Amino acid sequence: MVPAGATSPVVIEADLTLAGGTDYTVIATDFLNTITPIILTASGGGPTPGNAWVRFFHGSPDAPAVDIAVADGAVLFGNVAFQQFAEYLEVPAGTYDLEARVAGTSTVALPLPGVTLADGGVYTAYAVGLLADLGKLSNFYFVPTAARGQGFAGSFWKTDVDVQNGGNTRAIFQYLWLPRDTDNAEPAGSLEFILEPGEALRHTDVLNAAFGVSDGTNAYGALAVLSDSESLYLYSRTYNQRSSGASYGQGIPGYAMSSLIPADTRKRLLFFTENQAFRSNIALLNGVGSPVTVKWQRFNAADVMVDEGSAELPAWRTTQINKVFEAEAPVEAAYIDVWTETPDAAFLAWGSMLDNTTSDPATIFPQ
Repeated sequence: MVPAGATSPVVIEADLTLAGGTDYTVIATDFLNTITPIILTASGGGPTPGNAWVRFFHGSPDAPAVDIAVADGAVLFGNVAFQQFAEYLEVPAGTYDLEARVAGTSTVALPLPGVTLADGGVYTAYAVGLLADLGKLSNFYFVPTAARGQGFAGSFWKTDVDVQNGGNTRAIFQYLWLPRDTDNAEPAGSLEFILEPGEALRHTDVLNAAFGVSDGTNAYGALAVLSDSESLYLYSRTYNQRSSGASYGQGIPGYAMSSLIPADTRKRLLFFTENQAFRSNIALLNGVGSPVTVKWQRFNAADVMVDEGSAELPAWRTTQINKVFEAEAPVEAAYIDVWTETPDAAFLAWGSMLDNTTSDPATIFPQ
């Protein structure tokens, strides 16, 4: 296989043995540097009268596994991951409203209305392309905290996210997962989601629903949201789900890129407490795709600076500094000033004060 109209470079070179009476479909998948041929075969005639055959191939390298289902109905092809395919399914000929769901969930990633299957037709449906299409989805938003995993004192944290389209036209968006303490220059992307004007969508346990994070994996970080709309509203709740069924947590709004802290702007976070009853953390998020240095100064309640420092944040990195006033404990009414001098930078800073017995958090926003 070579680029169209050329004789080089050869990106795939392979031998294929062809058997009589068998139909072959050869699919080039993945990115160019890891391009891989996948071969689908079919034999044994065709569908019975009045029916059609349809199968599904997943060819999108940055998309999670999906279910293909009848709209609001049964799953036809379940848990199909990248480079996997589902064998032919014989169905009555007709027109169907279908949908692609994040595998194992009811989250509709893409509606597929009006799919017509003709009598005697043989079809292969393909999922192709990339989710992280930064050219089409050019408006950035951020959800500062996203979690799914064990925490302090037996807590277990999850995050729910609401996204609402405040504009007058249809909006498309997708999540990017920004795990903590990682260079996120090439973040994992979710499927794309569609919101009609005024419509809202809640992703309960968003890291499981959008990225398939399962029990046994501790995932902490933030979410970027990419959209073709400048009119999205976002809100999140990160909470401890107790074994009794009760929960408690903190509500945190989403932020458009324009709401981040720009270079040479100093912001203050109050209400830091460190004693036997409470502990306090501070978190930082780099809101751009290049390195940013965030500086800080810590002060006690008497306005005495007790420490200063900085954090080097690679592209879209998020980090958390726990028990930030531990060296000064016991302390209350302490505060922190944060800023960056990196040109063209933008970042988020926020804090949490947590009960040492229950881990019940109070959110600290910059002022």
